[in-house]
Amino acid sequence: MKKRILFTLILGAQALILHGQTAVNPWQITLGANAVEFYERAGVQYQTGNDGIKFDNKINYSKYLSYLEVSRYLGKGISFQVGGSLNQVDRITSNPSENPDLYFSVDGGLSFSSTAFLDTGNLNPTLSLGAGYTNINDFDHITTNLGFGLTYMFDQSFGLTLKAKRKTFSRDVSDLIGDKTDNGDYVNQFLFGFSYAFGNGDTDKDGVKDDVDACVNTPGLPELNGCPDDDEDGVRNSDDDCPDVPGLAALAGCPDMDGDTVADKYDSCPEVAGIPTLDGCPDADEDGVADNDDNCPEEFGPVENNGCPWSDRDGDGVFDKDDNCPDVPGTASNAGCPEYPIQGLEELSVKFGSDSFEIDSAFEEQLSEALRIIEANSTAKIIIEGHADSTGNDQINLPLSELRASQVLDYLVRAGISPDRLSIVGYGSSQPLGDNNTSDGRAQNRRVDFAVE
Repeated sequence: MKKRILFTLILGAQALILHGQTAVNPWQITLGANAVEFYERAGVQYQTGNDGIKFDNKINYSKYLSYLEVSRYLGKGISFQVGGSLNQVDRITSNPSENPDLYFSVDGGLSFSSTAFLDTGNLNPTLSLGAGYTNINDFDHITTNLGFGLTYMFDQSFGLTLKAKRKTFSRDVSDLIGDKTDNGDYVNQFLFGFSYAFGNGDTDKDGVKDDVDACVNTPGLPELNGCPDDDEDGVRNSDDDCPDVPGLAALAGCPDMDGDTVADKYDSCPEVAGIPTLDGCPDADEDGVADNDDNCPEEFGPVENNGCPWSDRDGDGVFDKDDNCPDVPGTASNAGCPEYPIQGLEELSVKFGSDSFEIDSAFEEQLSEALRIIEANSTAKIIIEGHADSTGNDQINLPLSELRASQVLDYLVRAGISPDRLSIVGYGSSQPLGDNNTSDGRAQNRRVDFAVE
C-alpha cells in the first residue's frame, strides 16, 4: 500500500511545472537518498542456494547520502544523465541475524523536460529513459529504466528533486526470479535529494557564452558579443538604424551613397554630396539656402529672400524693401530718399478761386515740389493749412478752408504719401496774407500752406 501511495504522489506531481537545468546552467549535480522496493507477487523469490527466499514486504530506504546523479543539458529540453545509488534490501528469512543484501546500481540515459515547450516557472517535470547496471548481493543485472521526476528550483542554481524509476531486468532474470516467469521482474526505486545547476551556458547556441553574450536569447556573432547583424555591416541589429541595409558604423549602420556623412535615410539629396546642416543637400553659393530651395543658386542671398540678393534699383545702397524712394537715390538715414531742406516746404502755397476748393492746374508745379520734399523727408509729419478770404462769414469760410486742405491731402495720398504723416487744419479768414479790400489781396488769402510738426 505504501508503494502505491508514494508512486501515485510522484506521478500526480507531473501535473506541476518547473525550470531547472537549462542551457544557462547546463550542468547539474543531485545528491540525496534513495528507496528500493521489489514487486511483491506470490511465488517470486530471490534465489539463495537451493532455497528461494522472498523479499520482505516493505520499502527499503537509506538514511544516509546514497544517491548521486550528474547531468548535462543538451538542448531543446533534453539532458544526458548518469547516476549511482547504494541501499540494503531485506528478505524474509528464518535467521534473524542474517544481514540485508547490498543493493548497488549505476544508471544512464536521457531525460526530457517540458520546459522546452512550456513556460514552467519554478517546477520542472521530466520523463527519463535509459539503462543501467544493478548488483544485488553480488548478482549482476542489466536493466532498462523508465522514470518520472520533479524538481523545484529555489533559484537558477539550487533545487529539490524527487524521482521514481521502474527498473526492468533484461539479463539474468532466472537468477532473480524463482519461477522463471516475467511476473515481478522489476524493482521500483525512489530518489530524492538536493540539486545544484551550474556552468556558463550558451542559451542561444551561437558559440558565445552567456556571461559575455550581449544578446543572450538571440543567436549572433562572436565579434559582436553574440548579437546578430542581419545586413553584415559590422553593426549589431540593436544599434543599427538600418538593420536590413549594409551601412557605416559611424552612421549607426546606415548607408551614405554620396559620402557627405549624412545617412541616406536622413539625406534629402542622397545622390549629391551636400552639407549636414542642410539635410545633405548642396549650397553652391554658400548662402545657407540649399540649391533645391534657392531661387538664385548662383548668387549669394539671404534665407528670407529664398537665397536671392535683395534688389536696389536706384543703387543707393538701400535695398528696395527698405527704400521709400526705390527709384530715386537717397540716403540710408532718410530711408533711401534724397534729403531736401524741409523748410522749402513752408514757402510753397497753392491758390484757389473764389468760393472754390478745386485745385487749379496752374498750381500743379507747387504741388509736385511739395510732394518731392515730403517724400525726401520720409519721417517728417506735415500739417496742411487751409485759408479763405473775408468774403462771406465764418460759417462759410471755415468749412471752405478745411475743404481746400482736404483736397491737397487727397492729392498727396494718391501720390503715395502715407496719410499717417498728414493732418489738416482750416483757419477760415483769420490769417490773411493780403488786403481783403482788394481783389489781389483776396486772391492771396484763398490758399493752402504747409507746415512741419
